[in-house]
Amino acid sequence: MVTQKLIELIGNLPKENGFKNRMRLHQGWWRACVLAEEQGIHPAHKNERIANTIQKGEVSGKNFLSENIRRAVDITIQERKVMGAGIIEEERLFNNLLSSQPLCCNFFGELKMDTDFALQVLRCFYPELTRVRRVIFEFAPEERFTNDNSAFDVAFEVARETESGLIGFECKYTDTFSQKVYDKHEYRDVYRHSNQFNREYESYISGRYNQLFRNQLIAEALLQHRKYDFIYTGLFCHPEDKHAIATGHEFQKMLKNKALFKVITYQQYIEEAQRLPLDWAKRESIMMLWARYCATQLSAGLAK
Repeated sequence: MVTQKLIELIGNLPKENGFKNRMRLHQGWWRACVLAEEQGIHPAHKNERIANTIQKGEVSGKNFLSENIRRAVDITIQERKVMGAGIIEEERLFNNLLSSQPLCCNFFGELKMDTDFALQVLRCFYPELTRVRRVIFEFAPEERFTNDNSAFDVAFEVARETESGLIGFECKYTDTFSQKVYDKHEYRDVYRHSNQFNREYESYISGRYNQLFRNQLIAEALLQHRKYDFIYTGLFCHPEDKHAIATGHEFQKMLKNKALFKVITYQQYIEEAQRLPLDWAKRESIMMLWARYCATQLSAGLAK
């Protein structure tokens, strides 16, 4: 009886299988049982409700795990108005619990507001770093070297002693890699002048790798124009998203210097961050990430 009532509270769950279904249920549970919010509007069908959205999140800020993260989001929106690069869909950002954009902000918003903390975390994966200057969501060069809307979901402007660098991640939750094949003469130009690619051009523009390739082209173009001394790229994804992890590792092998690209899972990030000598507020913020995105055992009793 109690389980049935909870399922009703969670709301509308489309018929789907596998990983995405499990994550949607978990976010529906989070909305109903943690946020105590009614289900919101279906992103694709405005006359329907769906379990993984909330209403008026731009007012409540409930899609974000802390006030600090909410401030990071507000700053980012103001930055977008000035810089203009990168695309932020505010409806998804504020109201869609299953979107990768608020997930990215939840994982890295605290780092944007505290670059010393950001350095601590990033040194778990890049120990040679000596400074984090800025954390930028939806980072794309103002010059638009690739003449498209490609952007890193999050980028870190960093230093390695006297060298300036950038780390750019593609962040995935339940969204898949774009299967559309994009091909521009700007891509071919950057590819031709790079020494990092070890396959024929056509291998990279296939649907499986195109999105990661376009991100890598941003990195290569920035280096070719001497905007930074070094750039690392990577994929940040759920530990149960086997397809994304496999694609990331395959793409890594398509680069001559494989150390320049990393696949980092939420689990690895949380484990490494929890090993740091953190104050309670920071440690609690990381535990909240675990509960929101990884702790599906908390909602397991509602899985059919």
